[in-house]
Amino acid sequence: MYVCSRQFVDVRPRTVCVGRAVGYHPLMFATVRLEPQILLRRRCDRANRRGQKVMTFGAGLTRGAQLLTHRTIETLRPAEAPYRVTDQRCKGLAVRVAPSGVKTWDMAYRIRGTGKMRRLSLGRTTDVSLEQARERANELTSAARGGRDLVGEEGEARDAAASRITVEKLIDLYLRRRVVGRLRTAKSIERGLRRDLAPIVQRCAADVSRRDIRELLDTIADRGCMREAEKRRQMVGTMFRWALAQDFVAANPAVGLEPYDPGVPRDRVLTVEEIEKLWRWFDSGSLSADAADILRLELLLGARVGEISGLCAEEIDRDRWLWSLPARRSKSKKSRITPIMSTARQLLKLRLEGIEAGPLFLLEKGVVLSPSHIGHYLLTRQSTLPIAKFTTHDLRRTAATHMVEMGIALDVVAAVIGHESESGGRDTRILRRHYVHTDLLERKADALERWDHRLKGIVLGEEAAKVVQLPRRA
Repeated sequence: MYVCSRQFVDVRPRTVCVGRAVGYHPLMFATVRLEPQILLRRRCDRANRRGQKVMTFGAGLTRGAQLLTHRTIETLRPAEAPYRVTDQRCKGLAVRVAPSGVKTWDMAYRIRGTGKMRRLSLGRTTDVSLEQARERANELTSAARGGRDLVGEEGEARDAAASRITVEKLIDLYLRRRVVGRLRTAKSIERGLRRDLAPIVQRCAADVSRRDIRELLDTIADRGCMREAEKRRQMVGTMFRWALAQDFVAANPAVGLEPYDPGVPRDRVLTVEEIEKLWRWFDSGSLSADAADILRLELLLGARVGEISGLCAEEIDRDRWLWSLPARRSKSKKSRITPIMSTARQLLKLRLEGIEAGPLFLLEKGVVLSPSHIGHYLLTRQSTLPIAKFTTHDLRRTAATHMVEMGIALDVVAAVIGHESESGGRDTRILRRHYVHTDLLERKADALERWDHRLKGIVLGEEAAKVVQLPRRA
């Protein structure tokens, strides 16, 4: 048998010479016996070149196993090609030494029952200690012996966690897709959600339970703010109902919560005497001229206080005296045309003098008056009000109620105040919604003219004089 002056090591299916003397060629034993030594050397050199090319990108040569310690790992020196040294104490674990000198933990194991071979890096030896590497390797091989692919399971868990959004992310999505740009109360909704759900914002939205929501709302109710707690319950419930429709959660955790304060339906309607006193109070100067005119117009036209306070000059047709409310300023997101009759026309004429465009009701700093400003003015003047407490919406309800009492049809009153009439059966509502599109201008003008005439009589005291006081029974 001829002797090669080099040592041969098996790398994958190839035989590579690394320069030590041995007595035979492991994969070419039969050929070595029969061929001259020079031919054997050529074969070895070709095998070396092929093997080195593969080793550059692979895990490298596998040298003899050692009982790895921190000291032995430090003594491992880089070679021209990467190599790995297996750990005698932990099956499948090895240290891979790259030509650059970087040492990493290399792990290889087979999953029982599947035939699948797993090979992965556990990190650099400078980042992961020997004890940590052995602990992780034992976890992987223990699971593999049971037929489990622990790495695959962890990957699936990460993917599932990535697809599950937190409460904070849900709030952001809800505000961006459903609230901002659609609801005028967007800022209030955002403040409420972020404040009330602050303790659970980092939790997964799908894991939030009814108990979690109840505990958050109970803290508000315990302060005596029952009505506020009920508003928050409705707000949170609306967000999770949207999340359920978007498949972000499997159930709405707010469903089934008992109402904290069902509230009392608002039914305040000013009497004839109250309207007379209130109108005189507007003239007394107790309110600013802007606020007083806004409330007068709300009572005259039945419009919402925000629609009137944001009134712009370009919305008024001064030739036909029609007010065209744009859809962007309407609560129903539908444009509306309102005839401006006698008293309302006189008020707006004074406001429109010298103004071609822009808001008609501004504060000193150029800020447009809002419903919040009007509500604040009334709240701070409760002690001087000539009548019992009322809200701006009560004036709108008062106008609608008195028009109905005058015999004006419900559908006309609904058209005047900007509400869709629910009168009639299902077929009637479908007809009105999809086929009949009319502004009812003539009928609205007639209704507002009649209401304006009656309101003048109320202010002048003529309506109160018609009320006959019946004598009390003895």
